[in-house]
Amino acid sequence: MEVELKLLLAPEHHQQLRQHPLLAGLATRTQPLLAHYFDTPDLHLLRHGAGLRVRKEDGVWMQTMKAGGSVQNGLHQRNEWEGPVSRPWPQLGKLRKLIGHDAHWLNVLAAPQLKQRLEALFAVVVEREIWQLDYAGSQIELVLDCGHIERHGQQLPLNEIELELKQGKPEHLFALALQLLERLPLQLSNVNKAQRGYSLCRQTGTQAHHARTLVLPADATLDAARHAILFNCLQQVQDNEQAVIHSDHAEALHQMRVGVRRLRSALKLFRSVAPCPPQLKDDWRWLAQVLGKARDWEVLGSATLARVQANPGGPAGLHDLPALVQQQVAAHRQQAAQALRSPRYTRLLLQMGHWLLTGAASSSAAAMQADGTRIDAAQAEATHGTGKEVGSSAAEFSRHTLQRLRKTLLKRARRMNDTDAASIHRTRIAAKQSRYTLEFFHTLYRGKALRRYLATLEATQEALGQHNDLVVADRLLQQLGAQHPAATPAAHHIAFARGYLRALQEQQPADLQAVRAGLRELPRF
Repeated sequence: MEVELKLLLAPEHHQQLRQHPLLAGLATRTQPLLAHYFDTPDLHLLRHGAGLRVRKEDGVWMQTMKAGGSVQNGLHQRNEWEGPVSRPWPQLGKLRKLIGHDAHWLNVLAAPQLKQRLEALFAVVVEREIWQLDYAGSQIELVLDCGHIERHGQQLPLNEIELELKQGKPEHLFALALQLLERLPLQLSNVNKAQRGYSLCRQTGTQAHHARTLVLPADATLDAARHAILFNCLQQVQDNEQAVIHSDHAEALHQMRVGVRRLRSALKLFRSVAPCPPQLKDDWRWLAQVLGKARDWEVLGSATLARVQANPGGPAGLHDLPALVQQQVAAHRQQAAQALRSPRYTRLLLQMGHWLLTGAASSSAAAMQADGTRIDAAQAEATHGTGKEVGSSAAEFSRHTLQRLRKTLLKRARRMNDTDAASIHRTRIAAKQSRYTLEFFHTLYRGKALRRYLATLEATQEALGQHNDLVVADRLLQQLGAQHPAATPAAHHIAFARGYLRALQEQQPADLQAVRAGLRELPRF
């Protein structure tokens, strides 16, 4: 099992790494590497979660297959089988011998005509620098790779650091990375070289990623469930970060914000079990605010103003207001991208990973990955330690928690008032917390009651969310109006939009009675 942490570092900062005090006096080795990655035209290996390469190392061709495992908050853990071959092409017979008795991966290699269908899809060409560190008793190999990935003449620059755990504790990888971050502008990476190469093959561009399916077995301990849930939320955040940084993909921003909301809800959910350190809570709140501001302006520009423009007098009343709003959208998107490139964001992810492996470490040998599948005892030990004590039941915890959240939600619903936007907002937040919690634990429940519960919570969020969009729109337009003197055309356009949206809110208020009635029908757990 290979365990490593991947970090991105721009070429102009490579010399700073070489001069870092942690590397001072250590012998370094430089190694040119040429690797060819293989798959079938229909990407058979990729679809089964495997990567196959043949790489020239010190004059010897080595074939390597990496498969399965997980990527959690930048920590890559994968099965790895490696051995020499006589030429720069895979030799599947030798690979099967390396795999041994693992039936699943043997079946993947047993696909019809696999040998004949394999082709070299892309190449990775790097100059590698290698340092061997003894860090707090753990043996860690630090490598700096500088080069590119190439396919049919297209090249993708590659500049990354790999911290590979040769022996010791995974949390030391995060601790080491945090020390490097004190002097270097690093970014944590969930993407390996193979995935970058496949992106050249598929030309998919940036995409939005929803939360991955989370499956908890019926006998899951609370400890294992907590880790699976937190890592699942982290994955949604990190899956969308590159699209937020490098594009104006509105849905990616939305999904990243949802991921942060889910994560903060999960931290709140488990605060009695494993309290989150105050600094981490503050940093997640900071990120939520940065993404929230960008998303609020996008909703105003793409959805809420459209309701004004649909009015017969809307286009005449708005004039260049949409353009002014789009300027705010672009500015806040840029601020969000800068936040994700910042050392604060990288430090947040590294500190989160370190905390999850130490302060919130799993006590169960049979831990779970973020996708809900179990990991074997060896991987559990490598990731979470060797504690044998069994935590309380996830099912019992979720049942009591959902009962408590139901009571809170009903209480807040009873106190909603048409003239008090804050009371409506509190009810919407309570519905969201209940929904996230039920989605975290949904595989522990069955039947129509589950579907009805989720449907009611979604309908509540939808009804109260439309009201909230109008409240937020008025606040943003008020901020925009403060930037323009009262006598200017822009001020008149803003006043027109605010007036129209307020009238719309009065004419089409949220049906609070219907919301309360629906919530009263929520089943008990």
